[in-house]
Amino acid sequence: MRINFRLQIQCLAVAGILALNGCGGSDTSPSLSNKAQAGVPGPASGAAVVPPAAPAVANPSISKTVSPVELPDTVTPLNYKLWFRPNPALSSFDGRADVEIKVLKPVNAIVIAGHRIKFVNGKITLQPGNVDLIATPQDDGDHYQLRPVSGQIAAGTYSLHMEWSGIINFKTYDDPVKKTGGSCGDDHYPGCSAAEGVFRVDLKSTDGTTSGAILTQGETDLARQWFPGWDEPAFRPTYEVSAEVPQNWRVVSNAAELPAVNVDSGYKLVSFEKTPPMPSYLLFFGGGQFDVLEDDFTSPLPDGKGLHLRFFTPPGMKDWAKPAMTETKQALDYYYRYTGIPLPLKKFDTIAANDAFKAQKDLNFGGMENWGAILEFADDILPPPGTPMSGYGLVVLTHEASHQWFGDLVTLDWWDDVWLNESFATFFETKTKIRFFPDRFNWVSEVQDKYDVISADLSSSAFPVQPNFNAWASNDFVLNASTFTYSKGGHVLKMLENYLGEDVLRKGLQQYLADYQLGNGTPKRLWDELSGASGQQMGPIGDSFVRQTGVPLVSLDTQCDLTKNQTVVTLKQSPYPNQNQYPGTQWTVPLTLAYGNGLTNRKTIALKDTQMQVRLDGCSAVLADPSGLDYYVTNYGDNAWSQLMTQGSALQDPVLLTNLQMEAALLVKSGLAAPSRATSIGSINPAALAVMRQQFKPVQHVEVPSQQRPMIRFQGQFKLRQKTE
Repeated sequence: MRINFRLQIQCLAVAGILALNGCGGSDTSPSLSNKAQAGVPGPASGAAVVPPAAPAVANPSISKTVSPVELPDTVTPLNYKLWFRPNPALSSFDGRADVEIKVLKPVNAIVIAGHRIKFVNGKITLQPGNVDLIATPQDDGDHYQLRPVSGQIAAGTYSLHMEWSGIINFKTYDDPVKKTGGSCGDDHYPGCSAAEGVFRVDLKSTDGTTSGAILTQGETDLARQWFPGWDEPAFRPTYEVSAEVPQNWRVVSNAAELPAVNVDSGYKLVSFEKTPPMPSYLLFFGGGQFDVLEDDFTSPLPDGKGLHLRFFTPPGMKDWAKPAMTETKQALDYYYRYTGIPLPLKKFDTIAANDAFKAQKDLNFGGMENWGAILEFADDILPPPGTPMSGYGLVVLTHEASHQWFGDLVTLDWWDDVWLNESFATFFETKTKIRFFPDRFNWVSEVQDKYDVISADLSSSAFPVQPNFNAWASNDFVLNASTFTYSKGGHVLKMLENYLGEDVLRKGLQQYLADYQLGNGTPKRLWDELSGASGQQMGPIGDSFVRQTGVPLVSLDTQCDLTKNQTVVTLKQSPYPNQNQYPGTQWTVPLTLAYGNGLTNRKTIALKDTQMQVRLDGCSAVLADPSGLDYYVTNYGDNAWSQLMTQGSALQDPVLLTNLQMEAALLVKSGLAAPSRATSIGSINPAALAVMRQQFKPVQHVEVPSQQRPMIRFQGQFKLRQKTE
């Protein structure tokens, strides 16, 4: 899922120290650095297309499953036949399902999740045996026990039939939440809800007319407002969706559509093929008077099948989707080549909705990665003809496309590991946007973003990328996830790529996707795959950055050993001074050191202790983080800094130069370095400074209202998680 704003934090620049007008980036700025950091060359880069690597071979002995957290592991859903019908007013719906389930051992009741739904009495049965079940609400209605009147349910395979009614959510401008600060979607505010479960929008066409439509949103546990079931990532059933909808609607779901059949009163029955196995939060349905733009994607893989592409737009806007269609094909080509894995889909749809009566900012997300049916918003990705797409629109398209592999093909195990989805999507959105659009995006902006994130990571409100707590709160717990789960995680992954090299990281990720496709990833599973690809222990490195708040401060000093013609590098680490409530204490820092004539030599080391020494051939200056994109702060000793400043000709790259400037400004601001540390950088490349003054303007701090912040919403009581990986 892509949040619908970019968190902006006050710049770290200090007047008279950092010789820049500001530290903010712009998505319309010319590229200041167009190095090979952008990733695998693609068709839009102007470079030769690199053939995809040979596909990784999955290890059949690896278990892809994980244990559920909230729900018992005694009953597993295998396949859903799901049907629903909205009422004419689009305010409620009737639903039913026949679910093939496997009962692994005798149980007294089948436990399922459901929220704001009402079961139909006498319409919950179990076959074979025609056993009537009674739905008893638990946890304030977020879970139900389906219990026979007497006796147990024996182990075996069954068909569970359920019927219910539910609410179609619809948010208006006059809802009381904006006045009271309550949580939209609570039963305290009937008729007021956000984009949860099944929700209504009123599509606005180019001629100004409006028409009602419905969409769905299931992340994290919002699918339980649409249909009762097993809404945890540990469960991956298949789905066969059908619905009765107005005959003038175009409909879309995850799988390919089957021929429709007219029924009664101007309605038709629409049905879809069976989906791949997937968690419920990725299931999607959309229906309304959409226009549709169609095209095809040709797979670059030798054995890969192409995809039929469609963009569902508000009436009159299908031609507006042509730039987004081009970008989608470009993104799919990149990810097919990078992963070597074709999507197990026949088609790939994007739904670009708008709403005549509510602003996108009220929906709390900017896009959702439903497998094969991505939900976006027209204001972001459908520019009027002749108008370029916004930078955010370009980013959200590549972000959600990357999720089709990182999140959908391989899914997080539980929501405290949502970074396994979002950090990767952020990492790849950065690689692709700079590769595809170097005239609008650049790595200098990413350095600036890194220091925005560092500033947040040193504050009292910082929390880990992977939270260290496992008992989530009850209804409507809101997690401000963007800065850490998205951005910090993305920067950490970039640091790992710098440390391992692009080819090694890619190889490890390909094996990770191959081994756990149609299953669940965990941090340990990821680290083990990267360890296997690199021959290094990646768990201590990765865990130390995602499970702790704060930033490592690496002190670096040098001394020449003339007897051996070597540079002795002394490295120390400590937590950067911070206001963290639960600060990190020690990291395994993946350091890249540049040294030698012109700083052209490289050595990578893992600083796991508080202090270590490294010997490098020759007596020369030493630079830590030559990419400028690693997630730590380096404080050079006086000797090391003096030597580094003599290497001005090797420090001309704007990305590296920007990192040195912002790093020095941070150290000076914290009282860890003299002001001369920052001012001395200004003499290295005055021309580059002049360009950056012109292109990068100060970012004004924007306090985002709480109802507009990115959220991951949890409902129901969450049990303490006992992690085994």
